[in-house]
Amino acid sequence: MDNDFPGLQEVSNEESFEELNQPDYHSLVYLYFADNEAAQQLATTLELHHHEVICFDDADELQSAIIVRAPQALVMDVDSTAGEIARKKIGNRIIGNCPVIYVSAIDDFMQRLAAVREGAEGYFLKPLDADALSARIDEKIARNEVMAYRILVVDDDEMLASYYEAILSSAGMHVKSINDPVEVLDALKKFKPELVLTDLNMPVCNGLEMAQIIRQNNRYLDIPIVFLSSETQKEMLAIETGADDFLSKPIDPEKLISTIASRAERYRNLRKQR
Repeated sequence: MDNDFPGLQEVSNEESFEELNQPDYHSLVYLYFADNEAAQQLATTLELHHHEVICFDDADELQSAIIVRAPQALVMDVDSTAGEIARKKIGNRIIGNCPVIYVSAIDDFMQRLAAVREGAEGYFLKPLDADALSARIDEKIARNEVMAYRILVVDDDEMLASYYEAILSSAGMHVKSINDPVEVLDALKKFKPELVLTDLNMPVCNGLEMAQIIRQNNRYLDIPIVFLSSETQKEMLAIETGADDFLSKPIDPEKLISTIASRAERYRNLRKQR
């Protein structure tokens, strides 16, 4: 049968071809290299292994990007001055807690020991074996996906909810935030969190009332509930109501991460024993 609209058919075929050849990304990887050419070459190879790759050469920009959108892995060239700056941020936990892999031309025990102490989960030598690096990234991501805690954030302040979500996500946690406590039961059912982080003062239903509603359901009797508030005088009341912890605002990001991780891990272990 003749085609009365050949131009239309050509566009359709072209679009289908492009759609079929779009990369199917499975993970986000950040590269931190002073050498832009080396970074781009590595990025091209990693993209062939279905990684979405974004390159950085400034430590502050990298830190900001991690807060906004945490990667599944970070690969850093640590041989340059820029690399040393980033290493200090990693060691001080200023840069988020995603798996970090170092790339270096230096192969000695003390350098590797320093990497371990700074929290690096891999140490690859130059010239870089990109296929082996991709395999290691996949391994670390798979392990972290299993370990990632599921956290529900409840705060009527959208900006604060997004802030807490960004901090916890940067530590590798799966986070869902809601701004209306009325939605909490539906979120518990669908998201199945391992901890609820909630503001104390909210309209319609405050955090204390919401905690009591959650505890009415036997299924959620043991789920950790952590309150955030600047009203420290209400800490004992929150604990008596069923809270597992009370964090004072403003909260240090590292304190928030460590508290949430500890409570969620304890809850997960209790569930395994049943």
